[in-house]
Amino acid sequence: MKNWRLGLGLAISALFIWFALHQVKDWSAFFASFRQIKYWVLVPTFFGYALVMLCRAGRWHYIIRSQLKVKFSSSLIGLIICYMANNILPLRAGEIIRSLAVSRREKLGFSPLMATVVVERIFDTLAILIFLALTLIWLKVPEQHRELNLAIHQGGIGALALALALLLSLYGFYFFPKPALKLAGAVLKPFGKRIREIGLMELEKFGQGLIILGRPFRLVMTLLLSFLVWLVNLTPIWAVGIGFGIKLSLIQTLFLLVLGAFAAAIPAAPGFWGTFHLITQKGIAFLGVLNPEQALSFAIVLHSFYFFPTTIAGLILAWREGYTITELERKAEEVERSSD
Repeated sequence: MKNWRLGLGLAISALFIWFALHQVKDWSAFFASFRQIKYWVLVPTFFGYALVMLCRAGRWHYIIRSQLKVKFSSSLIGLIICYMANNILPLRAGEIIRSLAVSRREKLGFSPLMATVVVERIFDTLAILIFLALTLIWLKVPEQHRELNLAIHQGGIGALALALALLLSLYGFYFFPKPALKLAGAVLKPFGKRIREIGLMELEKFGQGLIILGRPFRLVMTLLLSFLVWLVNLTPIWAVGIGFGIKLSLIQTLFLLVLGAFAAAIPAAPGFWGTFHLITQKGIAFLGVLNPEQALSFAIVLHSFYFFPTTIAGLILAWREGYTITELERKAEEVERSSD
């Protein structure tokens, strides 16, 4: 099953890369676009992304501290190792690996830490849906795409409604877990006994992390921290735009940020190769701020800042913690098998 899923991810990435390269009509202009970058902006881009990682670590640490006592350094190290693992190992193994790393450093149970990762992803989803709504509602649609104006704005309202529905569903599951599990069991019944049992077991684990919903102050703070994480994430996008000679507006930058988050969510090769490049390229083309050759160069440069610094830092930290890549992959597979 694992090899089948990995093969599918690689095929999807290859397809997206082919489509991205197919947009390039002038290869001379494509290579020339790299030489035209204002390279001084790479410095704020690097530090901007470093700040993103610190904010992400701070948000995860805050979620963990609602249940467990953990040092910030452990949260930061675990998160960086997680991003490295997601960049080079299949099936987003880093989400498991960061919980394992913190569990070993702090001598804590794995399950409560993994539950905090689930909570973090929930708040990421809420934040990105709200930003998607704001983007689609306030985005000034370029003249050549005016026919899409109504559909885009309606999509923004739909995203806002979806975010509200997600939050209400979480509260429903938190306050009425037994009826929610009973309903889930009925929905999963046609898929067979084994899938039903696995689904219900995962839902019960998921419920462990929802304790934060019963603490309104922590709930609001976690949501605000999630907004901060994504707002800081605008810095690298805006800075790379300056490097290519364009000044993206706040809404345009948010638009590209949301597209990047969507690209990262598509099942593909580790490090969201291909998906990020094509979707970012198409997003820039939609905004009409760069030609297709420059748009692909923009995507490549931005992805490089997402990929290489965290991969290198994560490999160094994993080595310092006494892990090898093979060992990390093996541990992640053991956890996945135990949950099957």
